[in-house]
Amino acid sequence: MASFTRSIDTALKVLLFDKFADILGIDKSGTTAQNINKGVVQIPVEIAMRELAEKRGETFLEFINFWRVGTSPSMSRQRTPAARRGLYVANTDDDKSGTIHIKAMPIDLNYNIWFWSQSLDKVYECIEKYIFWQQDNPKLNISYDTDYPLEFDLHFGEIVDESPIDEKYSGGMLFTYRFPIKIDAWVFESNTESDTVKKIILTGYDKDAVSNYSEIILEDSDQDTELADALKMFRTNLYGILDVTLVDHKVILAGNFASDFSVSDTIVWENSTSNDGLYTIVSAVNVGNNTEVVVSEDIVDDTVDGNVYKTE
Repeated sequence: MASFTRSIDTALKVLLFDKFADILGIDKSGTTAQNINKGVVQIPVEIAMRELAEKRGETFLEFINFWRVGTSPSMSRQRTPAARRGLYVANTDDDKSGTIHIKAMPIDLNYNIWFWSQSLDKVYECIEKYIFWQQDNPKLNISYDTDYPLEFDLHFGEIVDESPIDEKYSGGMLFTYRFPIKIDAWVFESNTESDTVKKIILTGYDKDAVSNYSEIILEDSDQDTELADALKMFRTNLYGILDVTLVDHKVILAGNFASDFSVSDTIVWENSTSNDGLYTIVSAVNVGNNTEVVVSEDIVDDTVDGNVYKTE
């Protein structure tokens, strides 16, 4: 990602999944659209329902959408030592010593988050968790080049009922509540060309931007462990498709994952041109650096696209 604030958007998406997905049921893989890949989307509320329908091919009524509605310099934090003098951090390169000077600009990022559900009880559970969140580490944690942990404070506000009550007798009752969050964020710049921190590694994952996911958090990592668990859930269930053979009913996955599958397991194929659906595993073997999965059902299209994941 070219912009640091876009990285914060992605980190917030993962945090929202970690905090609320279990209440709405979007932390489960299964035969319906309620799965971990599409439960939280960054989209304005006016087109959220249409966006979810386009991505899934069906109406999906349990989800979270969020949108950044304001970005502004933080005048209240302009006089802090970090803003006035910048930051001095240790140079962690083996062949260099000393410190790196980084300019720091405080900014306020204002977000609106909407929770959608047909169950008012689920929405009320989200409200209660949101309220108690203020006493339970209300921070967004990311790491700057893995060595410099950052903690951005979160601020909460009034919860607003925006449920489309007038559609109750035409399209059914759908409860929609808006939750505001303001992040006390910072953006950084270094003028030391030879010593500047060159990359940011986030505990975040955007399914729509990649075809295959690999492990990015180690067991001994000092990252946020709750976010690590959420990300490992993606690694467990989502597999990228490398090739397809129609005659053999075979799906070839990039990587060695044969031990993940058993005969009669059910997998879901999604985001493909014509092959979306449920498939029953006949066999799964590692061949070279790939996994060849044979299914009992017919594969109708040899277009190589989409992903597969195991159902529970």
